[in-house]
Order: sequence, then structure tokens, then C-alpha cells
Amino acid sequence: MGRTGNLSALDDETPLNGPRIDVAVRVGWVLRMARLVTSDAGPLTLDEVASRAGSNTTRLHRLETGRLREGRLVDGYERALGLPTGALRAPIDVICRGFAYAPSERDPGPPVTSVRDMSRLTDRVSQPGATGGHWLTWARALAQPGAIGLPEQLAGELVRTLTSELARSVAHAYPTRYEALALVRCSAYGHLVLEVAQEVVSDPHVQVLYDLMSAVGEAPTNDAISWCLELLDQTREPLVVGGALALENMAEVSGRPDFWAGLVDSLVDAADRHPAGSVQHHWLSHLLRLVPRPLTERSARRPRRPLAPAADMPDWSRTRLNRHWSDCQVRAHSVTDSLGLPDQPVLARLLFDIAMGPHESRAVTSYMLLGALPRLRKPIGEHVADIAETHPDPVVRGRAARRLAGTLHGDHSAIAQRWITDGSPDERDRGFVLAGAAGDHVPEPLIREALATGPIGPPLYAAGMAGHACLRSLAGPRSLRPEVRGGARWWLSHGTRVAM
Repeated sequence: MGRTGNLSALDDETPLNGPRIDVAVRVGWVLRMARLVTSDAGPLTLDEVASRAGSNTTRLHRLETGRLREGRLVDGYERALGLPTGALRAPIDVICRGFAYAPSERDPGPPVTSVRDMSRLTDRVSQPGATGGHWLTWARALAQPGAIGLPEQLAGELVRTLTSELARSVAHAYPTRYEALALVRCSAYGHLVLEVAQEVVSDPHVQVLYDLMSAVGEAPTNDAISWCLELLDQTREPLVVGGALALENMAEVSGRPDFWAGLVDSLVDAADRHPAGSVQHHWLSHLLRLVPRPLTERSARRPRRPLAPAADMPDWSRTRLNRHWSDCQVRAHSVTDSLGLPDQPVLARLLFDIAMGPHESRAVTSYMLLGALPRLRKPIGEHVADIAETHPDPVVRGRAARRLAGTLHGDHSAIAQRWITDGSPDERDRGFVLAGAAGDHVPEPLIREALATGPIGPPLYAAGMAGHACLRSLAGPRSLRPEVRGGARWWLSHGTRVAM
């Protein structure tokens, strides 16, 4: 196995547009890369990690090649590499739950069996300053089989706090809180997550909700499906996008080939109600493309107008004929070469799924996995930004732009500053989002100018995440539009960026 093991053997060889991805390979690859690129002192050997994690090289090798999934051992990797609690485990558990065919958990770790321990965990997340690791440990205890229960009112209050923090989380704080909320959604308290989501959506001034809606989609219940279908007809863009993201997640989580069978007619009817070019038509077209072809062919309903344009990808092979795939290979090679690593095919695949692929569920889980590897995430994020700026296909540019903030999560303030000051209107909005994730202070005149001339969400996000002093002055004057005042009040009531 050598000093560090075989570095280039892993590859997700599933078709780029196929019905499945190789979850096991992706998980194993992330653990291997964490061992190789996390330490400032250089790569660690299997022996070194095994010694620190209290295991052996045979089990670690099986873990790193995707032949074993063992949560307790992933926890050991985090300790061995000096990572925060959940930095590896949370994104791994998210992707494994998100795809029904993922490997099953062999050893999640010891259960919480005493009232005192459950009370201690609950007290910790009830206090200010709880980290993502605290939330994850609490949620895992609450969601375990035969868990020691909490009063529903207390659990609901904690879900509201967790939801608010998730909306403002970056870096390691993000996947840990997302996984915590997903665990609660899949537990006996799952109805509370849906109820809180409905409360959040009912606020006309809500500023951030996509991750919450994805978490709702972790449990494909009939009440959640019906509600998300209703959201697709709403006039507010965030509600439409949130409903679509939740439904796509439900389809993957359920693993049922017939998930879409009862929804096709409803989706077609909804698509017919909205004009081409509308946000509703765009996302309904996205969902209809996810429906397996046999189901659409069996349906008697056909959309009256063409679906929204898809990316121009006439060739989906993993060859030079597919210029999109070749581009990702070249970009991934430049990243690994700069770090002294051999080519990593999985890295090219993650970049493709983030920047170019049509599946939101694959994009999100891909950038969550990369989030555990900052030395790879930062340069890959730069490439996603470049694709968002320069790619000739507007559909691909839009995908890369939409997924960029989740990939960078606070890195590369220089890109944000350049786009805010010198970019197009769309780039300026992306720059505000990147600046907000980084907690950067954007000059107030730039925020006010953007609020007067474009969508209010991005500049308010920049102001809110940084706790900008201008929020109070934006929340009051009657001379400002109600949506500006309401958005500023939302940020003042929720708080600023969460990075721990």
C-alpha cells in the first residue's frame, strides 16, 4: 500500500447523465483526500491515522475505498486530523441518506441512553454559542431508535433556532446543521420541521429558505409533497425554487422508481399555467426532465409548450467528444497538479456535477463533500466562478452561478469585490452573496444603490450576514419599499453569519 496508499485508483464511473452516482466511491475518496491534504505537515499514512483513531490499516483501507461505511470510524478520522466534530461525518451522512442506494451504516456510534446525557445535550444547544457539532450530536441522539424524548414544544423551539442558524451558516457550520435538521426531519419529530418550514415560508419577507426546504425533502411524506406542489404555483421566486428543490430531494431519498408517477399530470398542468420564461416554467421544466421517460410516456398529459431550454450537451460521454467533461478534467488536473497530487477523477466528476450537471441534489452533495477539503474546495470554487463568468452556454453559466456560494462558503473575497464594483448586474448580485458568506463589509452606498436598482435579496444578504450598521436605517423609513424594510427587519431579528 506504500506510504499513503494508491492515490489514483478511485473513480465514479457511473454515466454523467445516468440514474445513479457511485456514493461509496465518493465517500471513500473524501476520506482519503482528507488524510492526504488536511495536515499542514503533509500527508498522513494509514498507520498514523489508524493509531490516532484507535483502529487498524485494514479497516481504514476498506473505508477509503468505499467498501465500508462506519460512522464511528469517520469520527476517529476527525479526531486524528484535528477537525471539528462533523466536518467529515456530516457531509458523508448527508450524501448517504440523500441517495437510497448508498451503502448502509455499520456502526453509527454508541446511543445516548440516559436522561441525564440527553438533558446535557439539550441544554447545550439551548444556549447561545452552540456549534454545528453540538447540534449534530443532539440531533443524532434525538433521532436514534428508542430515543429519550423531549416535550414537543421544546423540540419545536429548538428546531426554529436550528433553522435560523442553518440559514446563516457557512463552512463547517453548514453541513453539520443541515445534517442535524435532516436527522430531526427523519425522526418522530419530523412533522415539526415541516411545520416550522411552513411558518418560515408564510413570512412574506423571509430571506433564506432553500436549505430548509431541502431538509423538508429528506422525508417524502404525502403532506410535504402536496405542500411543495402548491409552492410551484406561487408568485414569489424563492418559494417556487424551494418547492422544486424539496421535491427533487424527495425523489432521490425515496429511491422509488414510481415516485413521480402520481405527480406527472400535476407538474404538466402547472407548467401549462405559467408562461415561458417565468421562474415557475423554468423549475417545472427542471422537474419534468427528472421524471423517468417510461413514466412520461405512460402519461396522457403533454405540456402545451416546449420546456425551458436545457444545457447544450449533445454528448454525455466521458471522452473528448464531450467538451464539458473535458473542461472539468483539465480544471481538476490543474488543481491536483498545484498540490502535487496525481489526477483525481472523482474531483473532475464533482466539479462537473457542481458546475454543469442538471441535478441539484448531486450538485449540493458534491459541494458539501468538497467543503470538508478546504485545500481542494477553494481552487475548485475559483473554477466554478470562472465557468459562471465565461462559459458560452447561458444555462451552464446560470447553474454554476447558483451553486457558487455553496461551493466557496466564505472564500475568495476578491471575486466578490470585483463583481460588486465592476461586474454585470447578475455578477454584482452574485458578488453580494459571496461577500455575505465571507462576512465582508460592503460599503453602504453600494448596498443602497443595488436595493434601488435590482433584486433586494443579494444586497440584503451581504448586509445581514455581516451585521451591517445600515440595516437599522433600512428597516424604518417609510420612503423605502415595504419589501426592503421587511427584509432588513428579518435580518435584524435573526442575526448574522454563523461559522462554527
